[in-house]
Amino acid sequence: MNRNRRQALKAALLLTSPWLTAGRAIRADESTSSVKTGQTVVVIGAGMAGLAAAQRLQAGGYNVIVVEGRHRAGGRMWTDYSLGTAVDLGAAWIHGDAARNPLMKMVKQYDLLTKATDWDETWLYDDSYGELEDETYDTIIRKSEQIIERLYEEQSTAPIGRSMADALAPILKGLSGDPIVQRGVRWWLASLIEVEYAANFDQLSLKYWNVDEAYDGHDVIIKGGYQKIVERLVQGLDIRYGHVVRQIDISQSGSLVTTDQGVIECGQAVVTLPLGVLKQGKIKFNPKLPDEKVASIERIGMGVMNKVVLEFKDRFWPEDASCLGLLKKSTDDLTEFMPMTPYTGKAVIVGFTRGRHAKSIETMSNEDVIQAALSDLRSMFGSRVPQNIAGSVVTRWHSDEFSRGSYSCISPGSSFSDYKTLARPIDNRIFFAGEATHAKYLGTVHGAYLSGERAANEIMQSMGSGNNTTETSDSNR
Repeated sequence: MNRNRRQALKAALLLTSPWLTAGRAIRADESTSSVKTGQTVVVIGAGMAGLAAAQRLQAGGYNVIVVEGRHRAGGRMWTDYSLGTAVDLGAAWIHGDAARNPLMKMVKQYDLLTKATDWDETWLYDDSYGELEDETYDTIIRKSEQIIERLYEEQSTAPIGRSMADALAPILKGLSGDPIVQRGVRWWLASLIEVEYAANFDQLSLKYWNVDEAYDGHDVIIKGGYQKIVERLVQGLDIRYGHVVRQIDISQSGSLVTTDQGVIECGQAVVTLPLGVLKQGKIKFNPKLPDEKVASIERIGMGVMNKVVLEFKDRFWPEDASCLGLLKKSTDDLTEFMPMTPYTGKAVIVGFTRGRHAKSIETMSNEDVIQAALSDLRSMFGSRVPQNIAGSVVTRWHSDEFSRGSYSCISPGSSFSDYKTLARPIDNRIFFAGEATHAKYLGTVHGAYLSGERAANEIMQSMGSGNNTTETSDSNR
């Protein structure tokens, strides 16, 4: 399992402060008539999809304005340095370090370093027994793989509304034997499926689970974090930070993008808002979005992945550990711990929470969230866990008004066609990009990037200037 987690399932710097560099502010009364309508494109959102679209369009000779509600670029890519080391609070891995992955092409172009995650270095502990022996660990893996095989067998005939929970319920109810192995199987399945998709079993479609495509290779972490890519992509772009979009109007002559800082006239607009934001329905489209697009937005699921980052004075866990798990009676409040030691050498651990548990910690104080994580660690390592931590960070992606979640997933009743519907342009005026518009690489940063290039190419082709340079094999249209 030391490669890509989804593959494992299938098998069995140039800106001083790119986060805070403000784009040119626009006043409500500022004229845009000096730019020819039809040659100006407004890109809404400075996440990976928006930055990819903006760079592609600007290279094609378009005047591009990026409007971003936050006061930083990157969107759901957010590298934090407050603990003295790079920690990605949103997207963390490049999934599949194959040369054809566009993110790996950027890694090579920007001369960045990556390190693969060795999923074989997963250490499991039982809350009453302690560290698991190899024999018990191997039994857990074997039984989990058998269950996964049964899930694959059910997929071919599964109705579209059947959830993973529906399929797993009778299987898990029938587990017998060593209670530790039973708890281990439940943990392993929750880790490989729920944590992977940032959603609970009942929120995931059985029919379409894990049938999306993936690049070959390892899951890798970028040294210095995803910011090292973002800070290159923002260069040369006109990004208007702190501009919250309120309305998008379409007319025969062009489009109008209304923000809380004024109105921008353009020929076309690229909407790269996260699915969670679109679900809120707070941005008005005039005319309204087509019914089929609204229905797809409602059907597609939005997962939530929150992180609890803990800094310690000294390391107390195995030096090479890539993942730490605590087996308990229930996985409802499962937190999967990822030490940063293999990547940075620092005594920092990142706790991953998913789905309903991730949402629930957003109602708690930071201190309560931290103490809950420390309680799990003490169940694993006892008195070696210090009473005081050196620092901490807690994320709240569902509460974030510019995200409303982490990344999309195919929920029961949804399908890949909903992603294609969401990607479809409106009247060659409004185009859509983002990970939730890529039916092939949904829920990934590389999917977001490719969707941005696809939207840019669609605009250029609609204007008669298209020269599609995106790999056709990676296109979802």
